[in-house]
Amino acid sequence: EGDLESELLPVPTFSNEEFSMADGRFTFKDSEEDFIGLGGFGVVFRGKDEQDDKEVAIKRVLKQHIKYSEIDVIRSLHSSYLIGLIDVCNLDEHHSCIVMELCDTDLDYHIRTNAKCRKLTPTNLRILIDNLARGYKALNELRIVHRDIKPQNILVQYTPCSYQFSAAKITDFGICRSMENGEMSNVAGSLYYMAPEVGANLLKTCQYDAEVDMWSIGCLIYQCVVGELPFDECSLCKLFLHTACANYDAYDQPDLPEGTDQEMTVLIRSLLEIEASKRATPQDFFDSATRLRELLID
Repeated sequence: EGDLESELLPVPTFSNEEFSMADGRFTFKDSEEDFIGLGGFGVVFRGKDEQDDKEVAIKRVLKQHIKYSEIDVIRSLHSSYLIGLIDVCNLDEHHSCIVMELCDTDLDYHIRTNAKCRKLTPTNLRILIDNLARGYKALNELRIVHRDIKPQNILVQYTPCSYQFSAAKITDFGICRSMENGEMSNVAGSLYYMAPEVGANLLKTCQYDAEVDMWSIGCLIYQCVVGELPFDECSLCKLFLHTACANYDAYDQPDLPEGTDQEMTVLIRSLLEIEASKRATPQDFFDSATRLRELLID
């Protein structure tokens, strides 16, 4: 399906043309100034909802990449921890635009720019885990698998005049799939956050479900704790091979720094189980996040 590595999309050129959609309700300018980033299959700009007089995020995509059956599912999502879909509009003969709520930045930018040693503060980390668990619970209840959870696809809102998180929200459902539509076995997502059973499809057919998102979340949390990714390209190739051959005993979990909180260690290790059947489920992740939240309150 050509879903692998949305990061490999080229940096766009800008026409500086202004666009209006939905009878003038939504507007944006194709400019470097209003460019936010690259999402799966599209370019995201800062735009405006003229009706409500507020800023929005507008993702321009080729019409052939719009899957309206999936859009209908996403419209049904109602959670403060998922980026809200406002509308889908025709732009021109070849393009549509997905209009979404706008946050301050994404987790990747925060880590690279505003986090000391690329690690989250304990408070931001616990808010991130809590909000991820709540958002993913809403997805899982509708039997949706995101398939591309990574820092670029987690948007964060700050408290005023600080880099303290007030909310973290899952976004970019461009390659999500409903489990109601049958089994999944294609290679999809972003390499460094890709579950072993997804990558193993390069070698043999391996079915997968929501546990692939649990692995991605484990990689993301590890990165926020340690300040670096848990796996490089070489170790990922070994992971995919081990999984394709069901050679799970050859896997060694990535090391965590000495002094890492015990609850955090247990959580990360449960999410980074190579064998999907032994990995934490979405409910397990939610329960762990609840315990961490209670520890923070205490």
